[in-house]
Amino acid sequence: MRTAPYEMINGLSEVIGKYDAVILDLWGVVHDGVDPYPNSIPAMTALKEAGIPVALLSNAPRRSSVVTGRMEEMGIARDLYGPAVASGEIAYRQLVDRTDPWYAKLGRKVLMVGPVRDMSMFEHQDVEIVKTVEDADWVLITGPNEDFDPVSKYEDLLHALLARNLPVLCPNPDREVIRGGKRIICAGAIAGRYEELGGNVRWEGKPFASAYDFCLQMFDKGPDARLLVVGDSISTDIAGSNNAGLDVALVTGGIHAAELDAPRGTLPTREKLNALLAATGRHITYAIGDFCW
Repeated sequence: MRTAPYEMINGLSEVIGKYDAVILDLWGVVHDGVDPYPNSIPAMTALKEAGIPVALLSNAPRRSSVVTGRMEEMGIARDLYGPAVASGEIAYRQLVDRTDPWYAKLGRKVLMVGPVRDMSMFEHQDVEIVKTVEDADWVLITGPNEDFDPVSKYEDLLHALLARNLPVLCPNPDREVIRGGKRIICAGAIAGRYEELGGNVRWEGKPFASAYDFCLQMFDKGPDARLLVVGDSISTDIAGSNNAGLDVALVTGGIHAAELDAPRGTLPTREKLNALLAATGRHITYAIGDFCW
């Protein structure tokens, strides 16, 4: 992983010869939660034609099979990538195994905060989904109940959880995302507020090491493989890649496009990007305006 000044590139084709495989983020890189970005399928096709294996690592709080199914609905063919790892899958495996001490202490009765589309987290599990804080042993937060809810809507609930000292599982550390062009909060914003209040939160997903360990086990390219991560979030993709010692390309036209004053497909000024990296204490290998070939 380089700590020297990053390169500004116009497409992955400029540097892909240095790498054996690629790990892609999804939301903000490949699609916006509704549709693929115009350049993403051509880029994935070009990677396949170049013989570069691709794995997906997403902070989606649901089973990996649900994520791949949704991508097929978007027109992203399954043969364009290999392993697909969702943070929800990492949490799901832990919930099923219950070998980790934190998970082992969880009871059967769970209160869920999040949309119905995340119910795959309970598949084949001996749990009872309850409706009230009083009945719950623990809480799963996969996101807001409604897409455009503010964090403040959950303040009373979080204080009620804290009063009972209920543990919270959050399989999506993202604070916000852009869905169909509109900014919405994610599970991490709600769980993060609970943690601020003093609550017990277990995080799964980027930037935590468990996410990279899980992905690299499935995407076994050997200890000497040269891997490139492509992501758009400083706090998850870039932080996680830095921690894992992996080269990373920041898609500047993703979640940080507005603060960098650079719409998707354009590169920001070095001054703005340097300021963002300095403020977060992170470093990148490449800056790219869009995930493109």
